[in-house]
Amino acid sequence: MRLIHFDRSQEIPIVDALVFGPRKHERLRLVFDSGCGKTQVDTCVIESIGYSVSNSIGVTVVKGPSGDMQEGYLVKVKDFQLFGMSFSNMEIGAHDFDQFAKYEIDGLLGFDVIKQLRFELDGPEGLLKIY
Repeated sequence: MRLIHFDRSQEIPIVDALVFGPRKHERLRLVFDSGCGKTQVDTCVIESIGYSVSNSIGVTVVKGPSGDMQEGYLVKVKDFQLFGMSFSNMEIGAHDFDQFAKYEIDGLLGFDVIKQLRFELDGPEGLLKIY
């Protein structure tokens, strides 16, 4: 079992991950968001690790809570690491996260990854237990 402590004073649960591209890797701060279907990372981060729209495998459109639609693109990243697990050739959506800059958030950990985890969220203790 792996224990991940989170700050209960935060409004949203944030987890750390690593994403690897052809140029370099980056540490990510992602919202643990089971309401998001596919993991999404800020376009600037995707481009900094060596991908661009020319590497895309498709177009993606997301609809925010306000109903605004935003287009992005999908890339298969070399490797994505989270909680000591590795996901090779994972599809990630590249979208602009300008509105989250004040929270220092790089994107959303989506249900595509979350559904592969066995976990227990203990809110009162501020613990995420990964089995």
